[in-house]
Amino acid sequence: MTMHYNQNPSGWNGFTTLSNFYSKWDQNDTRFGTEFPNVTEVSGLRAGFLVGQQFNENGDALTDRAGDPLIFTEEVDLFYSTEREGVRVIKYVPDYANVDNPGNDYIFLRYADVKLMEAEAELRAGNAGNALTIVNELRDIRGAQALGSVDEAALLDERGFELYWEGWRRQDQIRFGTFLGTWAEKPNPTDPSRLLFPIPDVQLSANPNLVQNPGY
Repeated sequence: MTMHYNQNPSGWNGFTTLSNFYSKWDQNDTRFGTEFPNVTEVSGLRAGFLVGQQFNENGDALTDRAGDPLIFTEEVDLFYSTEREGVRVIKYVPDYANVDNPGNDYIFLRYADVKLMEAEAELRAGNAGNALTIVNELRDIRGAQALGSVDEAALLDERGFELYWEGWRRQDQIRFGTFLGTWAEKPNPTDPSRLLFPIPDVQLSANPNLVQNPGY
């Protein structure tokens, strides 16, 4: 869904990530981007974030539908972007033997997530040193520079680095108290009622003891 029409495999050219997340990275971190066996030599794609001129497996520069160079930019505008704008993400690399039904495109639970849960528990218990040790063990495996200290903001960032595109960000931001704030392409704070989802009408009708959440 994130890939351009002229990439392999052809995609929807839909999803991008935000520039302020992209700019936080240690670019030596393998999670940021790296060549990937049986992918890069087949398609020219790297795993991770795609920015700049895109190439095929032969090193030929790709173009957009109008024939202009396919150069992905860091900035993207939700309303006025062209098909070339925005940082693209290849978190789940294509399986070229089974493109339409890959077996690597859904994460249930990973060991790194469990370790980051442990780090968060240590940090919230006042044991920042233990949390830092856990985080830096993970960063060392990923090739990222060790942190000198860790606080809630750093730990939330680290969960983003490890778990981006795995469906945890909303829950993480609520837990760390940042979900209602502002960031790129979100200039206005969110009403606190949006910390909860609405209860579906069918459930309200089935159980008269239920009361709709505020704001809906």
